[in-house]
Amino acid sequence: MTRSVRRRALALLPLLLVLALGAGCASVPGSSEVTVLRRVYDAAEPTVPPGPARDAGPLETVRGWVLASGAAAERHQAARAFLTPGAAGTWDDGARPTVVSDQVDTVFVDRPAGVGRAAVRIRATALGVLNSEGVFEADPRPIEFEVDLTEQNGQWRIATLPTGTIVRRSDLRANTRPVRTWFLDPQRGEPVSDPRYLATSPSRSVPTRTLQYLLAGPSAALAGAAVSALPAGTGLRSDVGLTPEGTAVVDLTATGPLDDVRRRGVVLQVSLTLAGIGVPRVRLLLDGQPLFPATPEVGVAEALAGLPPEIARRPDLPVDPVVGGPAESQVPVLVADQGRLRLLSGEPAGGPAGRGTYRAVCASASPGGDVAVVAEDQPAGAPSGEPAPPRARLLTGPAGSELAASGIEGRALTRPSWTPDGSEVWSVVDGTTVVRAGRQGQSGPVRPLPVDASGLAAVGVSTAPGAPGPLSALRISPDGSRVALVAGGRVVVAAVARDGAGGVRLGSIAVLRADSLDQVLDVGWTRTDQLVAVGNRADRPVTLVSVDGLDLESLSSTNLTPPVTAVAARPGRPLVVADQSGTWTLPLAGDGSGGSGGDVWQAVPGFGPATVPAYPG
Repeated sequence: MTRSVRRRALALLPLLLVLALGAGCASVPGSSEVTVLRRVYDAAEPTVPPGPARDAGPLETVRGWVLASGAAAERHQAARAFLTPGAAGTWDDGARPTVVSDQVDTVFVDRPAGVGRAAVRIRATALGVLNSEGVFEADPRPIEFEVDLTEQNGQWRIATLPTGTIVRRSDLRANTRPVRTWFLDPQRGEPVSDPRYLATSPSRSVPTRTLQYLLAGPSAALAGAAVSALPAGTGLRSDVGLTPEGTAVVDLTATGPLDDVRRRGVVLQVSLTLAGIGVPRVRLLLDGQPLFPATPEVGVAEALAGLPPEIARRPDLPVDPVVGGPAESQVPVLVADQGRLRLLSGEPAGGPAGRGTYRAVCASASPGGDVAVVAEDQPAGAPSGEPAPPRARLLTGPAGSELAASGIEGRALTRPSWTPDGSEVWSVVDGTTVVRAGRQGQSGPVRPLPVDASGLAAVGVSTAPGAPGPLSALRISPDGSRVALVAGGRVVVAAVARDGAGGVRLGSIAVLRADSLDQVLDVGWTRTDQLVAVGNRADRPVTLVSVDGLDLESLSSTNLTPPVTAVAARPGRPLVVADQSGTWTLPLAGDGSGGSGGDVWQAVPGFGPATVPAYPG
């Protein structure tokens, strides 16, 4: 174990003793004691959808209602304009909105409707629902329902309709903004992010509504992987105010105890969550009094100061890019190329791995400078004289030095992936067994540790010994809360749930966009809430997909020759891929959207096909 990891373990020991926490729940009063409010660094108010067009027919009226349903302001006032007065007064729009693809069909129902009446059938493909905590829950399926219309004073209006709303994906994204609420790893105390979708209107209440999501606790997608330092029942005494200098004033009231350790956890969670919406500093109060009288105001830098350096410098954290930029731009990319480890600049990596001693198939560096290499061994031939199949071993150790066996080996191993603190490295043996290697305790040799992956069977992935190897890639998220796998060409995401005895289980398992994301060969994390998948499809060799499955975006394929066999990704850094002709890079947009920042993939000189690139992690 490295010295930095030992320091981290000692520093977090008190936190491990107290953070047996449940999720808090929120309560916000209708009025506010804070009166000074101004716009946060936020998207502009969304454009109000147009109302019913004069002389619009039944089909056009129904389509207009669907388009307007994405605007939730004033209890869907824009959508109610398409209803009769009676329906507008009784329509229950409070149910969880069903999010559908942008293709929505409206057709007349084939039955007599009478003069001045019409019936229209709406058909669409549901992607899932948005729950009351702003979490998108994937549930792809076809949907179909009918609405009845009445002609009143020459204008068609909807008279009867189902409970709730249907919202096209593009309309949802136009009227919401993604926000990240921050929680804590239950055993290590490290920050863990949980994505939500927040209505952008009204913009002045964005900070308050963002903290409501935080107070509601982690989502079900992170069950076992995240907890909150906020005791159950914690609420806001008033709306979040902003001083003229931009400092958020957050006044909490808690029903449970808050010792110093938990208070530091609260500071970390609140600071990171508000920093993600552009609030640089926070004044935290508890029942009107400073949470920490000695430091009544904190920014992200102060909140992160108590964490180990390898965690505080994580690229997924909302820190000032001007501060973190230069060092981050120098993060090396390791490339396994014909048995040797090289840097993306073309220079050989240091030590035996760079000289080709281990016949490296793939490798990854840890945040602290260790390296894990999958080495290919050629055993002696069988007595019959036939050559024995090669064996793969996972070797670990400081970069540039001799590497030691971890005890993990098999016919094949996936590219290794490190936890953010560098204490564990994960892989898949023979396509069926998820494994990790690490140390138990403060010292001792690296050795295999079990992972309970039995939950994969619920999504049709078999991990039984001897089963056809469905697991071909594995990557741990930048915050360590999730793991992404490629199983039979599909992208699977699971929460990494840890218990107090050192056990690890994969839970909250989901297949991302199985309807349209297939033939995948490799996967990486561009952010904690977004992945990149590469594979065999000529029409979609490189695809971005949100961790909840809501968004899917194909990136440029210019200059690529599918299949694309490997990808390296890291928050804030260009993508690096390998295809049949070489190694290529493409920058991602710096506006937070995660989309492509360029239209053409650029070749990396000196590399042929079949390389395997990897950023640290």
